[in-house]
Amino acid sequence: MPKHIALLLLCTTFLTAAGAPPRPVRVVVATFVQPGTTLTFSGTVQARTLADLAFRVGGKVVERLVEIGDHVHAGETLARLDPSDLSLSEQTARAALEAASADAANARMDLQRYGGMGRDSPAWLPSEYDRRIAASRMAAARLIQAERQSALAHDQSLYGSLAADAEGVITALPVQVGQVVTAGQTVASIAHTDQTEVVVDVPENRLDTVRHAGDVAIGLWATPGRILHGHVRELGALADPASRTFTVKIAVDDAPPGLLSLGMTASVRFAVSGKQVVLLPATALTDQEGKPAVWVLDPVSHRGRLSQIEISGYTADGAILVAGGLAAGEQVITAGSSQIEPDMQLVAWSGAAR
Repeated sequence: MPKHIALLLLCTTFLTAAGAPPRPVRVVVATFVQPGTTLTFSGTVQARTLADLAFRVGGKVVERLVEIGDHVHAGETLARLDPSDLSLSEQTARAALEAASADAANARMDLQRYGGMGRDSPAWLPSEYDRRIAASRMAAARLIQAERQSALAHDQSLYGSLAADAEGVITALPVQVGQVVTAGQTVASIAHTDQTEVVVDVPENRLDTVRHAGDVAIGLWATPGRILHGHVRELGALADPASRTFTVKIAVDDAPPGLLSLGMTASVRFAVSGKQVVLLPATALTDQEGKPAVWVLDPVSHRGRLSQIEISGYTADGAILVAGGLAAGEQVITAGSSQIEPDMQLVAWSGAAR
């Protein structure tokens, strides 16, 4: 037998006994990251409370002391009614009180005189005595009623002056001097400045993201570079019929006094952190019984293990986001997975990609 043929048979026998060399595969170490979604909307600074103020009694407006845009303090007078009718009502109630007081005193003294005769007197009549007791009680009740009416008339005379209920800015004055108003009719609207918030309009397809925002950052056009923080205070229940957007109100948590003014333009950024995932290239994806899976390189046995995974999404460049099925630090095979067998010896390839 020629020597070269013998040498070839010897090498073949040796390779058969020793087995094929490990197959190089490219791997990536599974590392969990927390992706996030960021949305930015423009909004305006508005007052949290907008109050419509009105007189508690009707009458003719004779004086208006403020204009739209004026800054007012709590207790400051805004408008006054004609005091003539209110003064007459108070005088009438006071006169009725004096009359009721005199009737009550007369009925009480009459009862005392009749009761002083005693039951042994020939002029004593039980029915007459009962009648005078009832008359005295009725007079006392009418006195109490007159006292309440007099107190109410006095309070109503004070209602002829409309005062601001809190510090704020006048936003509307729908009533003019000389106009006759009814009780409860809006005379002035005031925006309270003690609590302000940022209001934005959010499309319905972004409402769920805004609802679960963990971080809300607020930037003001008037103070560029300064970032405030807040939280979602209120989500609109109904969409605007024209724009089909929902009103979202943001309470500002760390605004110093005097920084926010009504009507300022603000930019609100909502940041939502998602579930931790592993980012893998699409080349790592295979299937196991019709379900998504990847090959994981066992560093001890140097063999591949097929592991089913849970995919939570895909990136714009085609990478996959794995939410379950992998542990941190596992070596996921990203290339050559279609040619791997369970009993095949593998080795991680660290060289340059061809």
